[in-house]
Amino acid sequence: MDSPHPLIGVTVELLDAPWYEGQRRFQLFTSYMPVLRAAGMVPVLIPGDAPPADVDAILDRLDGVLMTGGDDLDLRPYGGPAPTAECKPVPLEQQSMNLELVRGTLQRDMPLFGVCFGMQVMGLLHDAPFEQHMENFIGHTKGFEHAVKPCAGSLLAQLVGTNDFLVPSFHHQALIDPGAILKASAWADDGTLEAVELPGKTFALGVQWHPERAPDSQATRAMFSGFADAARNYKK
Repeated sequence: MDSPHPLIGVTVELLDAPWYEGQRRFQLFTSYMPVLRAAGMVPVLIPGDAPPADVDAILDRLDGVLMTGGDDLDLRPYGGPAPTAECKPVPLEQQSMNLELVRGTLQRDMPLFGVCFGMQVMGLLHDAPFEQHMENFIGHTKGFEHAVKPCAGSLLAQLVGTNDFLVPSFHHQALIDPGAILKASAWADDGTLEAVELPGKTFALGVQWHPERAPDSQATRAMFSGFADAARNYKK
């Protein structure tokens, strides 16, 4: 039975040494909550240290998953290079949980929305080539606004149209291209891949920018409205 107020799991960062001092702790910026609630969704938090073995039990209770932003991926466990000097890799348990969460969500065809780090996790799971530190990162960090162009025929274009729109960026890493499995949904003028989706799924969208930081944007409202509609219909 569909729910008028779908329950959305929201990932939470795990902060630990050597990048953070003091006790191990969780972090999540609250800006995700208003945009979820405004679209009629009920957010619940998924701790960053949740064991991968718990993912199925977590997903059993949800109607959708929002993969939030965070620090950087560590490619070494998957045969990739060591992090560059500019990187702050997340704890491996957080990375492992996020990968298992994306895998499990997609296996169920549960609605999935990945933001920044969340989009990059989608790329890592599907072998998309990855850039650890962009040469043009200055134009994509600290909330810098730039235009993105949705790809015609994509899920993103269905939600927001095909006109360019401005987005706030907070990243220095990026997927180079979508690889063989994912599909490009939007690009920036400088050639940065800005959104991906997984064909054949009801709603599996990743964006490189932070839509929750632009809550009044028509594009933000349209994306979260589409996410909410898919989540309402998930258990029909």
